[in-house]
Amino acid sequence: MASSGTRPHICRVGLSELSAIERGRYETLRTSLRPFRNLIQGKRVLDFGASYGLSAIVLIEYGARYVWGVEPDKERVTNGTRWIKTMGLGERVALSYVADTRRLPAADAAFGFILANAVFEHIQQPRAEYVRELWRLLAPGGTLLINETPNKYLPADFHTLKLPLTNWLPSRVAYRIGTALGRFDRARTDWSSSGWRGLGYYELVCAIPGRYEMVHELTRPRHRALRVLGLPSGLFDPYPVYQIRKL
Repeated sequence: MASSGTRPHICRVGLSELSAIERGRYETLRTSLRPFRNLIQGKRVLDFGASYGLSAIVLIEYGARYVWGVEPDKERVTNGTRWIKTMGLGERVALSYVADTRRLPAADAAFGFILANAVFEHIQQPRAEYVRELWRLLAPGGTLLINETPNKYLPADFHTLKLPLTNWLPSRVAYRIGTALGRFDRARTDWSSSGWRGLGYYELVCAIPGRYEMVHELTRPRHRALRVLGLPSGLFDPYPVYQIRKL
């Protein structure tokens, strides 16, 4: 499937087997990645935190030459690999189980585009090693796109607990509040990877070890106003989009 305009018929390969959350994730990704098609086309892409590979499928739809997805959940890799092969994409998409995604078995500058979609909130702080590893793998002129990760600077956790201020509290305190109020089920989810604390702009850029250009979103008046003040445009966005080009 070489054309970026061709959409795989996912329903015929078992999309119905996925949860409503994963189906929604696929459709959301098709919308959120559409503006970046020109950056994806023809590139070798790293899908960091690929889950079942639905994001990798969208990347192929939008013209990626090859996608390598890494994921620390073995079951998701197994199931995702099966769906990808059923779709006939086995030569263009590979999913790999990697227990420690701070150390990825790939050469420096191996990818022209790297996607981390809804990933960094699920990584415990400090996160600098993960950022540095992605930067190592990104080719000069390539783009690192961090998408659908909540903004930890806003005074609410609207991802996991959906409570005010809990994302600013120490982890143990937030956990106790979440369980006491029935907002967190510890039997189903590991608190450390639950996504209760998002990513901050300065946390991200301070971890980048080389020269970069942040491509700021300017779609809203607040974005433009913040840029006039010399601040990141997504500073008050609930889910900022970080588009970073390696110089």
